Amino acid sequence: MTHYHRQIVYQIFPERFAIGQPHDSRSKLAQAPYQRQRAVRRAWDEPVLGSGAPDPGDVFYGGDLQGVIDRLSYLSELGATTLYFTPLFEAPSNHKYDALSFDRIDPMFGDEAVFRQLLEGARGQGIGVVLDAALNHVSDRHPWFLAARRGEHPYRDWFTFVDRDTGVELTTDDPAELEAASYLCWWGYRHMAELKLDAPELQDILYRRDGSVLQRFLDMGIQGWRFDTAQDIGLPFVRRMRATLHPLHPRAELLGELMNHPGDWIGEDRFTGVMNYYQRAAVLGWLSGDVGARQSNAALWDGYVGCGHAGSLSSWNMLASHDTPRLKHMLPDWTDRQLALTAQFTLPGIPVIYYGEENGMEGAADPDCRRPMEWREDRWDMATRDFYRRLIDLRQAHPALWQGKLTVLGDRLDGTDALVFLRHTGQPGESALVVLNRSGQPFKASLLLPDPHLYSGLCLRDAVGEGKAEPLMGGQTRVEVPARAAAVFLPDDRRPDFKYFKARNRWD
Repeated sequence: MTHYHRQIVYQIFPERFAIGQPHDSRSKLAQAPYQRQRAVRRAWDEPVLGSGAPDPGDVFYGGDLQGVIDRLSYLSELGATTLYFTPLFEAPSNHKYDALSFDRIDPMFGDEAVFRQLLEGARGQGIGVVLDAALNHVSDRHPWFLAARRGEHPYRDWFTFVDRDTGVELTTDDPAELEAASYLCWWGYRHMAELKLDAPELQDILYRRDGSVLQRFLDMGIQGWRFDTAQDIGLPFVRRMRATLHPLHPRAELLGELMNHPGDWIGEDRFTGVMNYYQRAAVLGWLSGDVGARQSNAALWDGYVGCGHAGSLSSWNMLASHDTPRLKHMLPDWTDRQLALTAQFTLPGIPVIYYGEENGMEGAADPDCRRPMEWREDRWDMATRDFYRRLIDLRQAHPALWQGKLTVLGDRLDGTDALVFLRHTGQPGESALVVLNRSGQPFKASLLLPDPHLYSGLCLRDAVGEGKAEPLMGGQTRVEVPARAAAVFLPDDRRPDFKYFKARNRWD
């Protein structure tokens, strides 16, 4: 299995990735799970928008786990080392965040036997699997919630019912009163009733006892869990869960979806990492012109300090997901996208590729960002695909990019429109200087590089573009990067008669 920090994560929205053999859209959507009331069935090449469904969550295309199994070679050849699935468990919607079960594979996707085949097939390709734990809420049709409304225990204690007029929490077990009451739900969505995650019996079911939801799938061989709406499930729950799971699965990834600053959420008794939307905001805010370069450089450092070095390396670098517009929609200009992608693959953290991004798929906000995967190669953006492959190969080849510390330099510079930072491991030869120049003018600056293994006389070469750097002297170099271009400068130790990086200088 790939080194923890060398991962390339590929995010799959199962309903929209691929239909497995032997089915096509017609035969798959004719199956019983798709005959439910309100379900709107669409052929794979039909658009998501304007489909006529009252709720985008009711539109189905038929993607399943067998479709992923059939495409494992595609994913391996791209360079993916980890598959992250949005929820696989039974739910009324296509996105499955409104659970009817936390451990039963939705029949639209297959069953547990097919899931085990997927795990085995992925393992054979050297690919791990991370699942989505949407534990904050359940469908209002979930058996637990229906039992709670009948006043049945322990389920009654797992939900918060309130008076419709006053908002005061009710203590009654009377079914008639509970039926007439309101209840806490996620962001006001009535079909997503919030759970009381401090309920002891519920904790037993979710993670505490042998065979609990989180333990069972880790025992089955998944690599980890990504936790939906992490801020809502809360730090006390995370700490209790981590204390239970870590002794049993010390290498398990437990990542929180966090769309704010990550400070306080990562640590030995918390999440192992986060979906780093804060870093994403710093990069995309700068590229869209909403945030200046100085603030974006400073924000990169703030996020790194907040996560800590280990937490930063273990967090996921996001640009697009099922909750955001696709990168091509956010940044229509190819040059801007190149800058964003270079940042994603050179900043601390694990790059996440949202399905289809590698081929330049388009899509605005949800639900348009959840279009079915485009499998016709004549519709792929090959420049984008080639650039992804270059960045994947670059990152995997250089330890500085997957385990190096971060030193931000851009907030020290005057009058530039560039993100500038250094990655370095403390080992000779393992350094990278990154310059992302958004300006319409060439970036020209003398830079002092606080890296003890960038020796005087050493040359730096640009691995992605046409940047130039003068030989180092006293830790200083002068660099030039073309207008609206990225540069990743790596140490060049290719002299035939002398080696800067001697084996005797390496730490054990």
